[in-house]
Amino acid sequence: MAARTASQRLLLPRPSIPLLRPSRISSSSQFFSSPSRRAFISLPGTSPQTLLATRTLPYRHEPLYELIADVDSYSAFVPYCSHSQVTKWSSPDDSGRRWPALADLHVGWGGFDEVFTSRLLCVPGVSVEARSGGSAGGGLAQDASSVFKTLETLWYLTPVARQSAAPSTEVRLTIKFEFVNPLYAAVSAAVSDKIAALMIDAFEKRVHHKLGAQQRL
Repeated sequence: MAARTASQRLLLPRPSIPLLRPSRISSSSQFFSSPSRRAFISLPGTSPQTLLATRTLPYRHEPLYELIADVDSYSAFVPYCSHSQVTKWSSPDDSGRRWPALADLHVGWGGFDEVFTSRLLCVPGVSVEARSGGSAGGGLAQDASSVFKTLETLWYLTPVARQSAAPSTEVRLTIKFEFVNPLYAAVSAAVSDKIAALMIDAFEKRVHHKLGAQQRL
């Protein structure tokens, strides 16, 4: 009887391992797959960015404006500008003066070299605005640049009233831009806030070199 009992025990099915419920499998799958959906590097978007820099210079605004409107000379002082050329001029104003209306700016550093075609809007003695890309209007192609979707530069001059007889002018530079590729925005994030200051510093050196102390009076 004892042997029969042992034989019966050998024939009895072994307890089966309980299967995981589908809900547990789904939960486990979600746990292991969720990290793969998180980006290893978070890149900024391609939303427009704005940079601003100002300087107060001890000169009258008229000669300062002449230097800003001299787009053909930008390659002599604007950082990374290797060549600049006005390709179209405005109609004569009341004084018979023509101002830049369209220009090509060659920008490059290292192995990068690109030409920006910009629409220029000159308000004599007040401002010079340059627009490239989709916001330029006037038939300029939005994909004309492989780096910037849009690029706008505005120089604005404001005479400063002082008690002393010495003239003074506030020069404000605003740069608005939007990259085509988010990777460019990520690479430039560390230095882009310095570009406006770099440009206005270069302009200040140009002013002192071209105008000199005699133009302050």
